[in-house]
Amino acid sequence: MIQHDSCPTALAAAGIAAQPEWKLDGVNLLPFLTDKKSGATHAVLYGWFGPQLALRMGDWKTLKDPGAGVDAEKPPDGKATTDGVQLYNLHIDLAETENLAAKHPEKLRELVAA
Repeated sequence: MIQHDSCPTALAAAGIAAQPEWKLDGVNLLPFLTDKKSGATHAVLYGWFGPQLALRMGDWKTLKDPGAGVDAEKPPDGKATTDGVQLYNLHIDLAETENLAAKHPEKLRELVAA
């Protein structure tokens, strides 16, 4: 499932306990926002914006843009490829200016496997 943290966080802020039958898939971020808890909220973050796909794990991020085998109008029948996937180290390149996929194929494989 996809992580949606806004719902559990809003419920907690309103003092409403989430019910198991709601099957929420997310984390209450209030403890992180109020400095009662620190650290990473998720081991892996997945995201999409239209046909653009992204995955972040630690300092590393993969990105797959339209034109790299991602087409919202013509889904690949559930078959994903790594064609055109970009790799960035956000610790040293927050602006995502240098695609490191060719330099770090092992890291790219690790993130794609996630």
